[in-house]
Amino acid sequence: MCQITHYRDFHCKHRWASITWPCAPGMGFDTCPDFVDGICRQLPRRLVAMGEGCPKCDLGNNYDCNLTRMVTGVRYGVRWGMGPSKSDPGCDIPCCVM
Repeated sequence: MCQITHYRDFHCKHRWASITWPCAPGMGFDTCPDFVDGICRQLPRRLVAMGEGCPKCDLGNNYDCNLTRMVTGVRYGVRWGMGPSKSDPGCDIPCCVM
């Protein structure tokens, strides 16, 4: 499985994930079989983007989508059931603050 890093820019508040170690030459979000199976994965380590430019703001959406993807949302919670996929029987329990 390709190793990814989750970045967050505190200036523009955008988040993105980048392939840091591909599992084979040419592998990425579009080509690695571990990303196209629809099963959720453990959240990768998150770094503050100090020297990295935001793909949306700094690069003007001009980036390789196979190596970098914008993160639209992160949900935390627990899944109780038979497996991690949404098609597996079970119940999602999201974390919330009241």
